[in-house]
Amino acid sequence: MNLPRPVADLICLTRDLIRHPRMVLLNRGHHRWTSAGGIALVALLVATETPGFNIASLAFALVVAGPSWALDMIGALAHGLWQSGRIWPDLECQCCGDDPDDEDEDPDPDEPEDDGGFTADDEAWLKGHAITCNV
Repeated sequence: MNLPRPVADLICLTRDLIRHPRMVLLNRGHHRWTSAGGIALVALLVATETPGFNIASLAFALVVAGPSWALDMIGALAHGLWQSGRIWPDLECQCCGDDPDDEDEDPDPDEPEDDGGFTADDEAWLKGHAITCNV
């Protein structure tokens, strides 16, 4: 059975929030706050009395996007407290990039280190050919 992407994401978020609430909150601290933008847009359309947008539209936007927005705010608060060392000192944030398991020390040991310069063949070819510029 194929679920629409938003429904599947909501199911996964709910499952992860129950299983790993601290990790979900830390990750939500890095969230893009798209739900807050949607609510703000609908509120602006209601405030400017755009046809088709009334107070019921704003209520619907708050019901649909409000829980996600609240989770984003709680996550931002939790991430700030975690970053200052006040909560969860034993936990590493997956989004901050401090996890040593994420780094690959030597991705391809057979490849020589690239110093950013030319290879010996390229350098020999360049020395053997004169570069002229006709201006």
